[in-house]
Amino acid sequence: MAGLDLSGVPRKCNGYAEIHVPRKNILDAKCLYEDREIIETIKNRISVVAIDAPISREPIMRELDREAIRRGYRVLPPSMRGMRILTQRAWRIYSELKESGVIVIETHPRSALKSSGSGGLEELLRKLGIGIPQGLVEAARAKDISDAIVASVVAYCYYTRECIRSIEASDGVLYLIARL
Repeated sequence: MAGLDLSGVPRKCNGYAEIHVPRKNILDAKCLYEDREIIETIKNRISVVAIDAPISREPIMRELDREAIRRGYRVLPPSMRGMRILTQRAWRIYSELKESGVIVIETHPRSALKSSGSGGLEELLRKLGIGIPQGLVEAARAKDISDAIVASVVAYCYYTRECIRSIEASDGVLYLIARL
């Protein structure tokens, strides 16, 4: 399972994290950049990836965004100026990964942490019994990497069906973490 904190442009860090499900351990956490690098890292290796970006064909305000905001989650709608580029990039990556057989789900790490009742990444991992190698602890302090790890936990919860929660609307689903 993997998580991707997608940025709007390739020159910025796109946080990426992977969880080994049977061992309940973070395997990798790093920055990826170009779309091709992201796609090649994920396809043929990962069955579920949770992406922190709106997965929408068009960068418009969705019913899903309205519902998440109504429930107290501070998501940014795809129609906002900076979010348009991110939404278009997310759709391209989503389409290619889906075509390769990867299950791609949408998440919002800050909202996932809030829904879990955890005060931060360390508490979330501890509550779920997911380990993080000492060598990745420092990398996890960077926001892009930390958000990718939270997104990977959402993918883990989706895959195991043990801790998943969602907000559903006619135009999408936002996956979060159930209260722990």
